[in-house]
Amino acid sequence: MKNYFKAIAILLFSIVFLQCTDENISTKASEIGLELQNENNFTGKLIVNNHNISYVVNSSSELNFNMSLEIDKKLIDASINYENESIDINGHNIVLSENEKRALLKTGQLISEYILSTKDGDISMTEYTLLSMTEYLGKSPNNYIYSKRKILSSGNTNTLKSRNEGITCIRKNTYVNAEYDDSRGNHSDRVRVGSKPRNNYGCMGRCGGDCGRWWIPSAWTKDCMDHDQCSNINNASGGGSDRNCGDEFNEAADDYVFGVIRGCRG
Repeated sequence: MKNYFKAIAILLFSIVFLQCTDENISTKASEIGLELQNENNFTGKLIVNNHNISYVVNSSSELNFNMSLEIDKKLIDASINYENESIDINGHNIVLSENEKRALLKTGQLISEYILSTKDGDISMTEYTLLSMTEYLGKSPNNYIYSKRKILSSGNTNTLKSRNEGITCIRKNTYVNAEYDDSRGNHSDRVRVGSKPRNNYGCMGRCGGDCGRWWIPSAWTKDCMDHDQCSNINNASGGGSDRNCGDEFNEAADDYVFGVIRGCRG
């Protein structure tokens, strides 16, 4: 287990290092409201774009982490287990506004810049957990209701079969069948990974909106491609409650957090 944990740390370091730019980063701990930082804890609170944000992440064991993220008194709790690749989310039925989601993504940017400026990108699992969950929450579709649910990833698959594959890696500039259902029935569309069919739909197959940001490691997976194409065709909104693409969005949840660990770097 120790070797597994060390391998994850090395992988995350290499991803962040490769994604760095020559930009001069000087974010201080005070700018992210940092209150506690060590291998097992990362805690702070700050104001971003006039939104009050607090974050708490701690490890209950080597591969188990608990996170609480609050914005303007809207609380989301999550438990992330990297050993069995499960996520327990309790969103207390909140809905995040577009401005609140932008503030969360900005928070992720500030924290990432702090890590790069003070630790040379040597990101811990505690910090990675916060960044990946912030990306997931910040990219939820319009009017998405965060209820209480458990996400359990299925085992690795080697074939690109339909619907929820667990986590299946895909590579940029290859073609895969994006499979989804909507009010018109079942569909299978041939799509190039990394393509951009229209504005705001770049990097098809990446777990995250459009082409994302360099400071957050992201995965490229089949479930994320299924949702991207469903959303592209149906102009979907509403996340899990969307009548066309809600199930595809929910099925991609584990890909956001565990896809990078699986090595799905495109």
